[in-house]
Order: sequence, then structure tokens, then C-alpha cells
Amino acid sequence: MEENTGERINQLRTRQALATGADVIAVACPYCLTMFADGLGELGGKVQVMDIAEILEERISA
Repeated sequence: MEENTGERINQLRTRQALATGADVIAVACPYCLTMFADGLGELGGKVQVMDIAEILEERISA
């Protein structure tokens, strides 16, 4: 659903995540993955967004 007033939620949440100084934003749902990826695209963040299953698979395979 599109917001018509106020700040866009994806930008607000992305700014909050970027403020932590993290290198990776971990998410657990496809909606959140899309929301943060869009927010980073709009705000120009260089942080990676990954599903927790991707992170686990990456660590197990290494």
C-alpha cells in the first residue's frame, strides 16, 4: 500500500538501520527485503540487505 502523507516507511526504516553502522541488514521476510532494498536505492546506502536464510547458507558453505 502506498503512503500519501508523511514520510515513506521504507526510507524511515532504512535510515534507522543505517544509523546503527551495520554492514548487513538482516531480514526474515520477502516484504522487508524489498522494503530495505528500495530504501537503500532511494537513499544511496552501501549496506547489503540479506535474508537470514542467505546468511546462514553463506556461513555453512564457507
